[in-house]
Amino acid sequence: MVLAQRRYEVARPASARPRRRRRIGILRAFIRNRMACVLVLALTASFVFCIYVGAYARATETGYQGGELLAQLKNLRLENERLRLNLEELRQPDSIAEFALASGMEQGKTMVYLRPIEQPNIARSLDP
Repeated sequence: MVLAQRRYEVARPASARPRRRRRIGILRAFIRNRMACVLVLALTASFVFCIYVGAYARATETGYQGGELLAQLKNLRLENERLRLNLEELRQPDSIAEFALASGMEQGKTMVYLRPIEQPNIARSLDP
């Protein structure tokens, strides 16, 4: 035996205010709508993925540039060492004498000394 209860409707007066509808927030609407929730999650994931790919690309490019700069630095150091050796060869007295003779210079016959105490900026030639 099932007990049934009757429903009684109460007549409301016509002057009563209608019930306010609760406003459903955007967040609650997204939570209730599964398609919108999936869409928001997919957009968030794609945004994070784009930021990650951009940062990875910048890091890779910086690494390549660093490698190129290191190779260039190595080449410049080798060239610097080669130029230093070349300069040392040119500073040898024998090579200076050869260059002077090839340029038509002659060795002086008398020596000239400067006297820095009395007249520091004047050099005199003893040749008449």
